[in-house]
Amino acid sequence: MTHKTDLALLDRIIDEVAHPLESQCELLREYLESARTCLLGDMPEECRLTLRLAMEALDCISDQARRHRVNDALSELLAERKPG
Repeated sequence: MTHKTDLALLDRIIDEVAHPLESQCELLREYLESARTCLLGDMPEECRLTLRLAMEALDCISDQARRHRVNDALSELLAERKPG
């Protein structure tokens, strides 16, 4: 994916988590916003770390379909950032 596409996907994830029913997901939102900042700042290791932390915080999402969409999108972003 391109940098622009990655940002768009991350913005979509942030929008998913900003849904009023997911108000208990403040920590997850913080991780996602931090990952966005790292992506913009070209900090790949920090981006990878915050994306992994976001993956660990997905349990706060109460809607199963939403949790699945966010999980898939985060997995896609992480797959592109494998060290090497």
